[in-house]
Amino acid sequence: MLVATTPTASAPAAPPDASNAVQKRTRPAYQRFEPWRIVGTMTVDEWDVFLTTSKHKYDYVYGEVVQMAGASPEHNLIAMNTGRIIGNALEETDSDCEILGSDQRVYVRENLYYFPDLVVVCGEMQVDTRDAIRNPAALIEVLSPSTETNDRTDKFREYQSISSLRHYVLIDQNRVAVTHYEKIAGGIWAILGDYRDLSDSLTLTFGETSATVPVSRIYRNLSFSPPAVPSGEPESG
Repeated sequence: MLVATTPTASAPAAPPDASNAVQKRTRPAYQRFEPWRIVGTMTVDEWDVFLTTSKHKYDYVYGEVVQMAGASPEHNLIAMNTGRIIGNALEETDSDCEILGSDQRVYVRENLYYFPDLVVVCGEMQVDTRDAIRNPAALIEVLSPSTETNDRTDKFREYQSISSLRHYVLIDQNRVAVTHYEKIAGGIWAILGDYRDLSDSLTLTFGETSATVPVSRIYRNLSFSPPAVPSGEPESG
C-alpha cells in the first residue's frame, strides 16, 4: 500500500534543448506556466517531430512547447485504478466507448494539444494526422501540485471548446477529493459532484451507457497521512 504525503516542489531536470525554435507565437494571458516548464517555441510540425525523439511528453500551447510535470507513484496508481474501473464498466455494458491513457494526445483547437491522464471516446474515433483524438467524450486529470491550478482553470476553459466533451473529472492525488463537471443543457458546465468520502461514487453517462466509479476504488491501495496539527494545539483523541 502506498502512503501519500504532501510532496516538496522541486524543478525537474532541464528538458531537451529547443533553442532552434521558430518565431514565438502569442499565448493567451490566462495560460500561465512555471518558467522552467516552457521549453521554447516551435511550429506544430516541429513539435510533432520533437515528440518522436523525446523521453518526455510535452503539451503544445499556441506555439509554446510545455513540459508536463513528472508523475508520482500515487498519481500513476490513481490513473491506473480509474482507467481500469471505467474500462471494465464500459466493457460490461457492451458500450462503443473506449478509454485511453496518458500517452494519447488530444486536439483542443488550432495550435493547442494536451495529454490528459485519461480519455474516453465514444463511437468512431476521430483522429488527425498527428494521432490526436478530436472527439473525446470525457477527460480525466489527476492533479499534481505544480499543475492543479492550471487543470482547474485555464486548461478547463480550453477543454470547454471541444463540442464532443461531456465530462471533466479532476482527482486529487494527496487527499480524497474528486470533482466531476458535466456539460448540461445549453452547453453550460456545472459541478455534478464534489466527492470527499470513500463511500461516494460518481457516474459518467454516455447516451444510454454509464460507468459508475466508486471513490474507494479510485484510491485503492492508497492511504493518506493525517494533516499536521498546528504548533500549540492538542491532538484530538
